[in-house]
Amino acid sequence: MAWNQPGNNGQDNDPWGNNKRKKTSNSPDNILEKLNNLFKKQPSNNNGGSNSVKAPFNLSALLGGILLLIIGIWFISGFYTVNQSQRGVITRFGQVQSEIVQPGLNWKPSLVDSVHLVDTQGTQSLNVHGFMITAGENLIFVEMNVQYRITNPIKYLFNVKSVEDSLRQAADSALRTEVSSSNMDAILTDGRAELETRTKQQLVDTISNYDMGITIVDLNFQSARPPEEVQESYNDANRAREDRDREINKAEADKVQIIQEAEGRAAKILADADSYRVRVELEAQGDVARFEKLLPEYRNAPEITKARLYIETMERILANTNKVMVNDKSGNLLVLPLEQMLNSKNTNSNNDMKIEQSNLNTPNNSSINNVTPPVVTPTVTQTNAIPPSDNTNMLRGSNINAIRTGR
Repeated sequence: MAWNQPGNNGQDNDPWGNNKRKKTSNSPDNILEKLNNLFKKQPSNNNGGSNSVKAPFNLSALLGGILLLIIGIWFISGFYTVNQSQRGVITRFGQVQSEIVQPGLNWKPSLVDSVHLVDTQGTQSLNVHGFMITAGENLIFVEMNVQYRITNPIKYLFNVKSVEDSLRQAADSALRTEVSSSNMDAILTDGRAELETRTKQQLVDTISNYDMGITIVDLNFQSARPPEEVQESYNDANRAREDRDREINKAEADKVQIIQEAEGRAAKILADADSYRVRVELEAQGDVARFEKLLPEYRNAPEITKARLYIETMERILANTNKVMVNDKSGNLLVLPLEQMLNSKNTNSNNDMKIEQSNLNTPNNSSINNVTPPVVTPTVTQTNAIPPSDNTNMLRGSNINAIRTGR
């Protein structure tokens, strides 16, 4: 055999025959042999003998280090943080635990416990919309927004498969139930608030049977409108309704204003009446006090007292008249136009004042001094009158009776 010819039928390429036969099998013996070759060495000595020499490190120490490293990684991976608005639910080997994880830094054994974080402070929302039939068999499109908050994380995660889908179906059912019992005008106008209240109560009663761990916070109608084919007609009806409401509000405002004015006038009348009552009472008290003082005088001289009272009374009456009729025993009635006489007197006095003012302002007063002021002569009308009776002549020594007349 040549020196460079492979031995063992080409299986061994070492010409000196030092190479051992390679094993290509993946049996457990071959794997253990490879591990031993990595950590142990069997070198030959100079005498041809073989001594077993230990490796720099053994397999047990390496496996212990690897195990400690895995344990450290497992322990560190168990730390997690829960936000302030969140709560955590623990499942241990798939079984739900009753403990609720609070906000902050927490630890769990990885591969044993699983933590499901749920936002319990924020508000979730979903929309429900669609065409629905009202009580009058009218078609209307309604869109509603539902806002809810998670109050029990365990029930929210595990009592219902999908809380959002279940809540949407319950909201749609409650909305259709309430819309079907309301007329279209109420839904489109002033009945929406009441409809929202009834729908919310219906939804709360429905989801209470499912025990989903949520609470309905608010429910609002986003829009409610008829189909597009009849939208213009409903717009006209809405405009007419707005005009009616505007006129009603205007009438209410006018009514309030009229009532306030009437109340003000009534209060003024009551105040005037009260002041008049007080004035009359005070005058009556003054009259009583005055007559009490006159009573002794009347008892001493009744005729003189009567005459004096009559004269004082006529002075008060005639002081407020503009015309005076004088009647004597001849049967002639004289009417004195006091108003004209007073007006002419005032006119003359005003003219004199103007002339004096012009004299002061004009340097040559000779031409003005020749002007004579007009003289107004009062007219006296004589008429036949009924002769006075003896009862009218109450003043002794006087044959003139003054009678108060209107203008």
